[in-house]
Amino acid sequence: MAKTNQISVFLPNTPGELLKLCDQLNGENINILAISIQNAKDYVEELYRARERSGRRIVLAESYRGVLRESSDYSVIRLVVDEPKKAEQLLHRAAYAVDIEPVICLSLTNKPGVLGEVAGKFAQANINIDYVYGSVMEDAKESLFVVHIPDIDKGLRLLEG
Repeated sequence: MAKTNQISVFLPNTPGELLKLCDQLNGENINILAISIQNAKDYVEELYRARERSGRRIVLAESYRGVLRESSDYSVIRLVVDEPKKAEQLLHRAAYAVDIEPVICLSLTNKPGVLGEVAGKFAQANINIDYVYGSVMEDAKESLFVVHIPDIDKGLRLLEG
């Protein structure tokens, strides 16, 4: 378990953009440890549908359509890399729109219920999980999950205790 900086990059949603980003990182020998790609338009559509199903939709459909038009051109790429400061500087120099956010990287035993145990600790401490992404190969002993919560230091103390 470790605190690190996640790099969010806003890329045009067109073929080849991820390749360009990867080439930039590869050129400086920066390794991607975790990645999440979210098409902004898909996220807005999912939010609209979920709010409509829950009866909590408070914004007019036309407002969503306006956001959809603007968001369809971009994707959000969240990265955890082995050299975050170097990557941040490189991506700024390459004129990428970059945002830096602290996250917790968890190496968890690859068995059912382990991520739920972590989520339970946060729930008991009344800490909301903003998002999680991760992956594991089926026969691997450990998995990697990236967790974003409002207070990273509080979350680390909780997990260490």
